[in-house]
Amino acid sequence: MDNKTILNLLNKYYPLNFTEIEPLREGGNVTYAANSLQGKFFLKIVGSAFSQTILSSLDINLYLQKKGFAVPEIIMTEDNSPFVGYEEKHLIVYEFLDNEEIDIMKEAERVGETIGELHNLMEDYSGKLSFHDKEFYIDRYIEILRIKGYSGAEKFAEYGERLWGRVKDLPRGYCHGDMYCGNIEKGSDGKLYILDFDTSHKGFPLYDLALICNQTDYFKFNPRGLAETASIYERLLPEYLKRRSLTDCGLRPLFDMIALYHFALQATIIEINGSDCVDDKFFDSQLNWLKSWEEQCDRQICQL
Repeated sequence: MDNKTILNLLNKYYPLNFTEIEPLREGGNVTYAANSLQGKFFLKIVGSAFSQTILSSLDINLYLQKKGFAVPEIIMTEDNSPFVGYEEKHLIVYEFLDNEEIDIMKEAERVGETIGELHNLMEDYSGKLSFHDKEFYIDRYIEILRIKGYSGAEKFAEYGERLWGRVKDLPRGYCHGDMYCGNIEKGSDGKLYILDFDTSHKGFPLYDLALICNQTDYFKFNPRGLAETASIYERLLPEYLKRRSLTDCGLRPLFDMIALYHFALQATIIEINGSDCVDDKFFDSQLNWLKSWEEQCDRQICQL
């Protein structure tokens, strides 16, 4: 979609007199700074691959806006819609925030407070959320490995069964699902804003805490990652618990969430980019990473 088409659509549906757009980022979605006579706005164009999740994401954003939670404000069209649909794409206009990505090392306590408040507010959300269970977190990745004929598929499967046996009874509830530092920004007003609700679901709330605390290297195992992750978590958790109760939130469940993240993310990467985006060398590396992680976690827990 060219700039002229985008500007025509914006000016057709929004009474803001847009004059130009400047590209910011391009990936699964494309973002722009959209300048108008009324000021600067943030434009997000969501591709057809994400059409099933964007409506839920917008609904959650609007719900949290009404609750006074710090999220980017969605600008409604003249006919009171949160988006403009065009050729299987969705155009969404947000207020433009002069934000910066958080430094979790400095903001751990405030992040814990913010996520706790988010989880608490989402307890009363009445919209539909998908339920993520073993099939999503583990089984879909095992199925991909088997279809590709990877020789170590059953080793992944055995690991997955052990892992699921430890986490299956952990508390369930709302989960943002993509709670890394890039999706929490500090505004010029000092508030912490949470972004992008596309992966929201009912799953493990602890998963969000694990992702934001995670200091491991996804590709190369680093023994220091465990201690650094635990250190942030021990600062973040008390503030989270002031806003939202959570049982079974010790270090071992946290570490298991990081292993679960590896299974889930690998499956998602392949589903989006196709089975040829990775090879056996990648699978071998990930299997070795998970084995090293499990062994280190076992040693750590024995020392406590």
